[in-house]
Amino acid sequence: MEKINIFNSNYTSKGVMAYEEAHRNEEWHETFQCIFTYKDFVILQKRSQELSDYTGMLDVSIGGHIRHDETMADCVREIKEELGIEISFDDLKMLCVIPESIDNEGTMDKEFINIFTCEISRELLDKIVIDNHEVEDLILMNVMDFKSLLQNKQKVLSGKTFKDDERFEITKQMFIPYSDKYFCIVSEVI
Repeated sequence: MEKINIFNSNYTSKGVMAYEEAHRNEEWHETFQCIFTYKDFVILQKRSQELSDYTGMLDVSIGGHIRHDETMADCVREIKEELGIEISFDDLKMLCVIPESIDNEGTMDKEFINIFTCEISRELLDKIVIDNHEVEDLILMNVMDFKSLLQNKQKVLSGKTFKDDERFEITKQMFIPYSDKYFCIVSEVI
């Protein structure tokens, strides 16, 4: 049973709780996100149809929960699990921490989202092996288009799928239902 640290709304520790129980009780907890960029592109994740929540929705490159016994540096395991590539924590750049309440089918998912970014090389991009249990595909989208979409300046933009290099139309409604505050902050710090 996976356990995570839980927090008060002011980000002070409350203890440890099983992942499922923390979600059921709408407890604040920590998550890790990493937004990969490659040249002028941001890499987005299309979540797997096999996942129990936010099925098939778009998200940043990598995301996951921080286990109770992990340091922030340990969270690079998410990158290995979802994309099969190894990246050193030293290669990540901390952007910010955003407190976010996300409506997950009537239950509030309360997260302190630790957001990092990482510029990846063509060599690493070529080594990506998608874990189909967690990730259906990756979408490469121009960074400026991504910002315009998040800031509501454009309604529909396109990217390219990683697996088939096909055009993929993107709307903001295709993303996990983050708040406008989250989208605004991400668009400013990326």
